Amino acid sequence: MARPLLLHQEVMLLAIRDDKGTFSNGMYLYSVAGAMVSELLMQQRIIAGKDKKQFVGLIDLSPTGDPILDELLENIHVSTTPKSLQHWVMKAANIPRLKHRIASQLCDLGILRPDDKKVLWLFTQKVYPEIDGTYEDEIRNRMARVMFDDTVKPDGPTAVLIALASHAGLLKANFAREELRQRKDRIRQLANGDILAAGATRSAIQAVQAAILVAAIIPAMIASTTASH
Repeated sequence: MARPLLLHQEVMLLAIRDDKGTFSNGMYLYSVAGAMVSELLMQQRIIAGKDKKQFVGLIDLSPTGDPILDELLENIHVSTTPKSLQHWVMKAANIPRLKHRIASQLCDLGILRPDDKKVLWLFTQKVYPEIDGTYEDEIRNRMARVMFDDTVKPDGPTAVLIALASHAGLLKANFAREELRQRKDRIRQLANGDILAAGATRSAIQAVQAAILVAAIIPAMIASTTASH
């Protein structure tokens, strides 16, 4: 393996089906966005207020080495009014072509390869099958050690990664259901930030919880409004 992946790249790897190269359904994009905000928190580029609104403050605008994180950091910098952590998770999730940009980064690293898949013989869908599974194996092994062994204390990034994957429904796609069922209490503690609840880690987990909740509610509200007319 070469350099470690960034948190949002790890979440994306968990969200892409290894053989087909297609993206998972559900809320994974909000977990990817939560990972981006978490990365900025843990790199001490931004800070979140400790009150309920969790307004974000900028600490360090210098380049992160990742163009997608730099774009989000610049958006925070040019914002004329303070915005909440939840706002920036939602904003990050709506960056144009976000999933394809991160997948392309993973292609550049030799982990995935870009391909075109015909859909109904009419449309072309961009897919990213995996060609080097060592990165994802390492990610899953690191998560498994923390989830399935009470004696292992998680580092911040791994704790956040488990929380992000849990809230996006990505654990079931990457681990045996029986193992997850047996360890559901510990996984719930990790997903809620009760284990290793350091400041930046807990802020990141709370932000993605809130963003995914809003993302789940909005389509239901739209459907309800449409049905009533």
